[in-house]
Amino acid sequence: MQGYIGKDSQLIYNDSKGNVSIRNIRVMAVGKARFMAYCYKAQSVHTFRKSGVVDLEVSTYGKATG
Repeated sequence: MQGYIGKDSQLIYNDSKGNVSIRNIRVMAVGKARFMAYCYKAQSVHTFRKSGVVDLEVSTYGKATG
């Protein structure tokens, strides 16, 4: 996860209510169980649980917008 810091990435995420979403993010900081990222869709910083990550890939299209 440390390798994603500062990179635009696409995240498939399963939240605590079981909702799955695809988000375009920029990882800012990584902790033991959670990480902080700027979410382009929400236009704000969010904290995500590592256990909720279904897939995470560096974006190949530059800054994501949605």
